[in-house]
Amino acid sequence: MVALAFLPLVSSAALQSGKVQVGKITGTATLIDAKSQRKPLQSGAVFQEGSRVETGIDSTAELVFSNGASLVLTPSTLVELRTFRQVPSDGITDPYRQIEKDPSPSVTEVEVPRGKVIGEVRKLNALSTFTVKTPAGLVRIRGTVFSVEYRVGSDGLGKVVVSCVRGSVETTVFSSNAGPVSVDPGMQTSSSVPSAALINSLARAGAPAAPATAAAALSPVKVLLFPIPAEDLAQLSSILAAASTLPPEVASTIAAMAQTAPSRQAIFPNGAAEPAKAFGQVITDAPAAGADVAQNKAGAPGAPVSSSNGGGGTTMDDNLKRISDNVNRSVEQKQINPTPTS
Repeated sequence: MVALAFLPLVSSAALQSGKVQVGKITGTATLIDAKSQRKPLQSGAVFQEGSRVETGIDSTAELVFSNGASLVLTPSTLVELRTFRQVPSDGITDPYRQIEKDPSPSVTEVEVPRGKVIGEVRKLNALSTFTVKTPAGLVRIRGTVFSVEYRVGSDGLGKVVVSCVRGSVETTVFSSNAGPVSVDPGMQTSSSVPSAALINSLARAGAPAAPATAAAALSPVKVLLFPIPAEDLAQLSSILAAASTLPPEVASTIAAMAQTAPSRQAIFPNGAAEPAKAFGQVITDAPAAGADVAQNKAGAPGAPVSSSNGGGGTTMDDNLKRISDNVNRSVEQKQINPTPTS
């Protein structure tokens, strides 16, 4: 009975805030805490969920998580660590770069309001999730090397580009009917979605809008799927070699992939808006199940309001609850059936 009395305390402590170490910095970067206080980001600094990191022009910042994952923020990028919690483990060793695989169940949600991140996620625990979210959609990661970019153009359209260099990636574009799209190693997706600013502008009564802009905003969202262009692979390799503490062979392997990959001109001949059929496809309509659509579009304009207080959305709440339930069962089992030395 005494042991069971401590169960709520153990359970509530099981999922704790993970930590992020700052690795290599080039140029200038800024750490913005939960109270919006800004200070220069320095190598070796440690922070937790609720913080944001912003890189300046011609600047990069490397973030290494206590589950072994890492992100490189390219120039002019803003990232928020919405959710990062994990179960304490002896496998969480300092420095985090030496962690070879996710040491315990963890839940990670990173948001990229603008810019581009290049990530390397070590083999995840079976209960773990790693999600990168943009204003246009979200990307679910399983042990991989990837990149996610979101930028709004002068036409008001937000372009989201997801690359899977190796491993497994699944992307969902909020405004699309395509549902979750699996991105195989060596492949890339690209979509253009009306930004919130463009939608608000068109919604204002009497607000003038160029016909081309209005047509683009009202057109069905397309998900383009095609090989990662050689130019993009070469850029990824160059950035990782200069701005990351990953082993050099990661960058050199990507550079080798660039040597055999098709060029952007070959994939999009004469500047075409869609990939040539020999290289890719256009996905416009592959609806997911109703429940999945509601869950995937949480946080999108007009979507159901999230019940999360931690900024992670309903999906994050579900993942946290799933891990907590598993930890609780494990703790309870050990307390009901103690070892002889207990």
